[in-house]
Amino acid sequence: MGVWLKKINLIINNKEIICLKKVESKPLYNTVIILTGAATYASNYAIFAKQFRETEVIIINTPGHGFGKSLTKGEPLTDGNDLIDFQVNVIKHLIKENYCSAKVTLLGYSIGGMTLLNIVNRKLLEKNIDLCILFASARFTRYDKTVIKGLYNKETKTFNVKSLIEKSCKGKMPWYIKYLNPNLICNLSVTCHADFLECDNMNEISKNELMIDNNMSVIAFLAKDDCFFSEEELLKTIKRFKYSTFISLKEYGHLFILERPIKAGKLVFKAIKEATLKE
Repeated sequence: MGVWLKKINLIINNKEIICLKKVESKPLYNTVIILTGAATYASNYAIFAKQFRETEVIIINTPGHGFGKSLTKGEPLTDGNDLIDFQVNVIKHLIKENYCSAKVTLLGYSIGGMTLLNIVNRKLLEKNIDLCILFASARFTRYDKTVIKGLYNKETKTFNVKSLIEKSCKGKMPWYIKYLNPNLICNLSVTCHADFLECDNMNEISKNELMIDNNMSVIAFLAKDDCFFSEEELLKTIKRFKYSTFISLKEYGHLFILERPIKAGKLVFKAIKEATLKE
């Protein structure tokens, strides 16, 4: 079982960048652009993206956010500022080349959410972002070494898969996930380039750049048992937005968006639809 997504090839600074797009013939809503979590391919979000009805969705495949042979050719991005610049350049090209609507809904998952917050704070896409979605993210991570320790080995650039799944998933993995998200299961155990998984660099940016008030709208989702981000920190983060909505996910962990992509996608789309109808 799979979901077909159109491949978009961009050339930026002599590098080939690949995005995946869920195409709609007559979209009713703004294009959703997804900034992914560390150590995942764009294709891992295909089932999640499929739940956005009458909406075009573009998933940026980011160097460093995958394993081995990344869909995007180029050196992995291990510096937070490089990552922010990369995402902004890609989004500007997508808009300029008419791959998406001029106004977008920007969705950031995990470290993708931290990137989103820096884009907003630096007013880099202020004219183009109509709505922000934070999923399992905040300005700062829970810097709890008892939680983070053992998940990622910087020297070997590998994950402790068992520990990651135990800490981040709630309940038993559904039997069908290996068919829906094959890369999540098959590739977690191999060497990767996601040096920045611990988000140290993003935390440093957050320490050096105070989050200032903005005129944006945000909808924030966080699982009660998220091992990387706390509700307290997220609530502090979204206070800086002019309009904010917080949705607590009481039964899930940090990997909910990948563990239950259908349910997660429907929840997010429902929130976007309701926010759009209010306008």
